[in-house]
Amino acid sequence: MIKRTVVIKRKACQWQPEKNRKIKTKITQPKQKVAGFVSPVLVVFICAVFSGVFYVYSINQTATQGIAIGKLEKEIAQKRNENDILRIREAQVKSLYHIEDQSKNLNMAPARNVIYLEETPMMAYSNAQAKNKN
Repeated sequence: MIKRTVVIKRKACQWQPEKNRKIKTKITQPKQKVAGFVSPVLVVFICAVFSGVFYVYSINQTATQGIAIGKLEKEIAQKRNENDILRIREAQVKSLYHIEDQSKNLNMAPARNVIYLEETPMMAYSNAQAKNKN
């Protein structure tokens, strides 16, 4: 028999007889990553998305705080009205007319003999000062 070598080129494979078969592989060097810029369109798109999200967030926070401020202003106005009503009521209760009316309702008699007490200091030092002033 005659030795024959059949070689079929298909992409990178070559066939040889089985005895002398050598597998040739294409040695490729690893791809080197080329340092470069990110696509400007991608950067603009990411910035636009980030800005949109931040805008929606800030508008939401502003609206929420506005509602809270409105509620607090209503509460302040209500408390001021209650305070005014209580001051008017206090003035009515403290009035001399009201006190006299309540004393009549409770069957109190007016004081006839009023005796005033003179306050004397309890310490000797204050007595000495009073004498020095005279």
